[in-house]
Amino acid sequence: MQKNLVLAIVLSSIVYIFWFSIIEKKPAVTQNQSAGQTTIQKSSANLPVAQTKAIKIEKFENRPANIPASIEKIKISKSEYSISSKGAQITGLRYDGPVSPAELIIDPSSSLLGSFENYDFKLAGKKSHVIKFESRTNKNFLIKKVYDFDRDSGINTLKISVSNLSSESRIFEEWQLKMGPGLGTVKNEEKENTKLWEAKYAVMAKGRKHPTVHEIEENTSINDWKWVGIDNRYFIAAIIGNKDLSANTSILYDNPKINNKKTPFISMPFASVMLRPNETKTWKIEFYIGPKDYEKLQAMGHGLDRSVDFGFFAPLAKLANSSLLYFFNMTGNYGFAIVILSIILQILMFPLSWKSYKAMNMMKKLQPELQLLQKKYKSDPKRLNTEVMQMYKKHGTNPLGGCLPMLLQIPIFFALFTALRNSWSLHGADFIFWITDLSSKDPFYVLPVTMGLIMLIQQRVTPQAGGDKGQMAVMKWMPVIFTFMFLTFPAGLVLYWLINSVSSFAQQLYLQKRSK
Repeated sequence: MQKNLVLAIVLSSIVYIFWFSIIEKKPAVTQNQSAGQTTIQKSSANLPVAQTKAIKIEKFENRPANIPASIEKIKISKSEYSISSKGAQITGLRYDGPVSPAELIIDPSSSLLGSFENYDFKLAGKKSHVIKFESRTNKNFLIKKVYDFDRDSGINTLKISVSNLSSESRIFEEWQLKMGPGLGTVKNEEKENTKLWEAKYAVMAKGRKHPTVHEIEENTSINDWKWVGIDNRYFIAAIIGNKDLSANTSILYDNPKINNKKTPFISMPFASVMLRPNETKTWKIEFYIGPKDYEKLQAMGHGLDRSVDFGFFAPLAKLANSSLLYFFNMTGNYGFAIVILSIILQILMFPLSWKSYKAMNMMKKLQPELQLLQKKYKSDPKRLNTEVMQMYKKHGTNPLGGCLPMLLQIPIFFALFTALRNSWSLHGADFIFWITDLSSKDPFYVLPVTMGLIMLIQQRVTPQAGGDKGQMAVMKWMPVIFTFMFLTFPAGLVLYWLINSVSSFAQQLYLQKRSK
């Protein structure tokens, strides 16, 4: 029974890790979700702009081909925005991250917060964190775009205003605010980026304390959304909801191919509006484009912190993330923070490890008696089960006692796996010597190989309770399997498991000596 449980736990761990490491996650968007009463409409491959039937619609003219686009750049903290005169839209965003600079706009012909791309805008003003553009449309409308960037790279504001300059009422046609396709990252993570980027939205579900995040896979109508955007492992570009934006706003979704990879692209249509002479209509759009720093996103509010994926054991993963931050503030090194956290966990689990060792040792001693019972009652399973349970009761042992530490280690491991894998704080955080990025693999595989050797040695000195030969053979191969699995895991996670293995091995030797 014990071997079956151990094998099931180990195999479950492998499946969990494989799923979150290899398989692209695609949570489905269901119809009529209580989170936001989402309804699915028919998908539109080319994202057409709906045409209104009202008369005197101001049609957007094509931008003259002989006017080259100019680029205005503005540096805010670690972000450098490139804004094109073509539509006054963000066509470049370079973020100076801890690993290397990341270009978040993957296609120069696309943009973040794109609109009116057929119009030529002129620079109307520029300060340290504010830049203004304006454009006239057939001398009937004046479009202004004002970007107000937060000095601390927080939530920014884009104000788009349209003024009717004519002497009669006119309809300003429907327009769209576009985001994508895709979202870039640092070069050494571009290979996995296409499997991780998603278009998402967050809503406040009835009866829930925090917003819930859903993936956009088709055109949807969402009530009272908190934010909508595109993200990948470490970055997010999101539009913050308000009364004007989130009240029954349609979110159009498409996945055009770039380099033969489907890429998320979203568009938000704004309805046509009738403007009287000299009347102005203004749309205020708040947005955030930057790293998924959990603590920073929490401070911003709007549920942006929910974009950080902490996995199935989210409460434990968040606790682990907070603990690592606490120990980092003490040591100034995330590697040492992981070591301290690992040692503390081992100390807390030592009483259970002692009980587990005693239970496994007793099970080993009881193997001859158990085999005699199995031989004696092999034709009577019910009687065999009764006799075995009486034997356990007589010797005061429990076949599951040796699995308690492992049962506790599994959720802790899963929580640390997702926390370390998705933590922006560990992105580019160094440890010592050759470990210069705890969020990426060990370049020389020293940590995973050392971990595998220690696991192998520990297995040799661990009391074996016996059981099915096939299961025992699989268990013997576990150090090799785990070593190969950990070769590409973040160095921070391998460091935790290495410290855990060393500590467990030391405890094993101590308990063996004490039991004698």
